[in-house]
Amino acid sequence: MRSGFMCAPRKALSALTATVVVAGFLSSCGAQRTSSAFCAQMGREIPGIAQPLATKADVGIMVKRYKRLLAHAPLTIQADFTTLTNLMVQAAAVNTNDAKKVQALADASYAANQAALTVRDWVKSTCAIDISTGLTIAPPRTAPPTTVVATTLPMGQTAGVPATTLAP
Repeated sequence: MRSGFMCAPRKALSALTATVVVAGFLSSCGAQRTSSAFCAQMGREIPGIAQPLATKADVGIMVKRYKRLLAHAPLTIQADFTTLTNLMVQAAAVNTNDAKKVQALADASYAANQAALTVRDWVKSTCAIDISTGLTIAPPRTAPPTTVVATTLPMGQTAGVPATTLAP
């Protein structure tokens, strides 16, 4: 009975070790979810990201672009980008002869509006790309350094203190 007691912690430790190794392996195989990785992927996708969608094939290609971007989306925009990707998937699958399905897609588009605005603003400020037009924009400029303006005060006066209140 004593040897069984000793084996239980070892089994738990082995299971924990195996879990950590598998989790480490899986995370190393996955895409990086950082803003720099996302922006790099956006740079690769941007030539086609603002193309008009005229056919179902165009929508299918766009779905693949969005899924590649979603694989790199940082947590900051992951939920919103998932909403946009799901909208693209829904658009690719819609039967345009089914009025109810088309209306459901229109409703989903309206519902995704805030997510689209959030992603657009984040991509613009982080990646310096306007995802709605597909254009690279100038990176945000830094504010110029603050300059101190020197002023000449009357003799015996200090800034903010009238000359009459100064002690001789």
